[in-house]
Amino acid sequence: MNRHEIEVIRVRHPIEQVVAAYTDLRPAGRLLLAKCPLPGHEDTGPSFTVYTNNQSFYCFGCNQGGDVFKFIQLVEQVGFREAVVRLEGGAFATSPQTRVTKANAIPTPSRCIDEDAMQLLTAAAEVYHTSLLLNPEMLGYVIGRGITLDTIQRFRLGYATGDNLEKYIRFRGWNVEMGKALGLIGEPGEFFRQRLIIPEWRNGSAVYLVGRQTQEYQRVKYLGLPGVPKPLYGLEGAQKHREVFIAEGAFDMLTLLQWGYPAVALLGSHLKREWVEELAFVERIYIVTDSDEPGRASAQILARIFGQRAVIVAPIPNAKDVNELAAQPSGRECFGHLVERTKAMAHMRSSDSAKHAVMLGG
Repeated sequence: MNRHEIEVIRVRHPIEQVVAAYTDLRPAGRLLLAKCPLPGHEDTGPSFTVYTNNQSFYCFGCNQGGDVFKFIQLVEQVGFREAVVRLEGGAFATSPQTRVTKANAIPTPSRCIDEDAMQLLTAAAEVYHTSLLLNPEMLGYVIGRGITLDTIQRFRLGYATGDNLEKYIRFRGWNVEMGKALGLIGEPGEFFRQRLIIPEWRNGSAVYLVGRQTQEYQRVKYLGLPGVPKPLYGLEGAQKHREVFIAEGAFDMLTLLQWGYPAVALLGSHLKREWVEELAFVERIYIVTDSDEPGRASAQILARIFGQRAVIVAPIPNAKDVNELAAQPSGRECFGHLVERTKAMAHMRSSDSAKHAVMLGG
């Protein structure tokens, strides 16, 4: 079994569902707590903690921790291969009968922050948006990436100068410590300084921010807000559609939306279990990843996770991703041709499968 197949199994078996088959879990903020179910530990705790945001566990009593595979290894006292086999066998499939106290009450990213925190994030997004509109150089850079002024204003994209957010928070009389807890402000200053800001909006409020590099010294291309769980970008708009395009980057998503395609973004290649559930309403998922080797590998993983609903869009020619394609004079038309070709091939496969099923039935 290769790494891609193992990742598919990992996503299909969220750790909270597997652990709940062995012990009662209770929500505690963003965490889940339980008495440790591992052999040899008579826990009087709860000492066992499940972190749903990164799909891991740690017991502060017996100092054991790891991912869902490690949990099965420890609790069943088997090796890694046997742990994979047991998960693959479906014994821990998601079910409403799992023993999580207040079942299905595990918070989604948009519910993990209270109204005060959302108010502060929304204010930060507005401060950054104003800064971008007042910065001709950065505004020109974004427009040069194929993002129109209408899109910038519609999604309230921003720019963090690095020197005005804390002043604004203090001016409004808000809690600066909350800004630090959310990750907006740190010891060196603003977390997103000199980065383009892409907010995620839910019901008119910002629930997350991601910052894109603009300077050579910034080694990481995208930085996510450290104090808030990362949501599935674009979900609110996608819920109105039965066909959705799933991209890796925020700028790729914005480009697709600008071209008229309903889209969401992973902000990377990792797909959280709750995101799969949030996309349960989608009948067809078009996967648009980077055209390099890691991107193609990610597309295969996503296709296996979504199964028959998934269709991989043909590789983008002469560009790394959708947003890079947008900079080309005929980029939109080129992508449109790729989509039409992909849809035609998917229709042919569906027709062949239907004919085969009729022949078997006859």
